[in-house]
Amino acid sequence: MEEAKLIRVATAISEYTVSSMLRETVHSAAESISQAVLSVATLPEIPEHLLSELARGQQDLARLEQSAVNYQKERAAKVEEAQKALMQDRQLHKEDELGSDFNSEA
Repeated sequence: MEEAKLIRVATAISEYTVSSMLRETVHSAAESISQAVLSVATLPEIPEHLLSELARGQQDLARLEQSAVNYQKERAAKVEEAQKALMQDRQLHKEDELGSDFNSEA
């Protein structure tokens, strides 16, 4: 039983780590696009449709970044849930061991 709970914790931590890397990657991409929008806007004779496409890309990345943040929060909650279940299981086993030690002395 405890092994399954350890695997659940490890899986949750792994998923959280991947979600964190995803969020960081999307954030970095969003920052790059923002810098590109600022730089390109200062150049003369840039077609308006290109500026519009960059702005749309910037908005899309902002939405994607928010989704990545939400996903990371969900993964963090799963880690906490799995850790709590493991700790409760360990506490029950510890109480069982204390009870059996007490009964064996009688």
